[in-house]
Amino acid sequence: MKVLLADDHALFREGVRMVLESLSDEPLDIIEASDFNQTLNLVRGGGDIDVALMDLSMPGMDGFSAIGAVRRSAPDIYLVVVSASEDPQTVRKALDSGAHGYICKSAGSASMMAGIRSVLAGDTFVSPHIVVPDALPVGGDINGEQLHSLLTPRQRDVLAMLRQGKSNKEIARDLSLAEITVKLHVTAILRALGCENRTQAAILAAKMGV
Repeated sequence: MKVLLADDHALFREGVRMVLESLSDEPLDIIEASDFNQTLNLVRGGGDIDVALMDLSMPGMDGFSAIGAVRRSAPDIYLVVVSASEDPQTVRKALDSGAHGYICKSAGSASMMAGIRSVLAGDTFVSPHIVVPDALPVGGDINGEQLHSLLTPRQRDVLAMLRQGKSNKEIARDLSLAEITVKLHVTAILRALGCENRTQAAILAAKMGV
């Protein structure tokens, strides 16, 4: 697994690197960036990065704009914000900007690895002690661009099949996925779009032309 670690504090990057290497069940290829320009250059370099762990406060640009820029440059990257801020509105804005997870720097190493694994499984992870405000209301002001940033390409594939009324088993068969993986994707879709059930998600998908 290739991980991009983006933070402007070298000591923090070193600490996270040690945590990841000690707790990961598989070999890691970790690359580092100290500002948003370096981050985008690495992402756009086509290095097959699987996960980006990114601080919100680095030189170069606004952190929320950077989230969108990274997601547009590499839609398949799982982007997790690792930030000192524990403000629920900041967390909500990061998720709405396209982040797949939000881990507070105050979290322990085990919680960080749990968050990364959760995101890789298709879920949306937020440090448990933070109560995040609701996402955009169903049928509200969400537009196509926001839908694109909120969901991964695979999640958009699953959403399209939800619109067709397919079951998890049928989606798993059509996309060659494990049924538990589809279930995780559906959970992440409902959370990201602020939907209570599959029917609401299907209605929203129809409105957006997914």
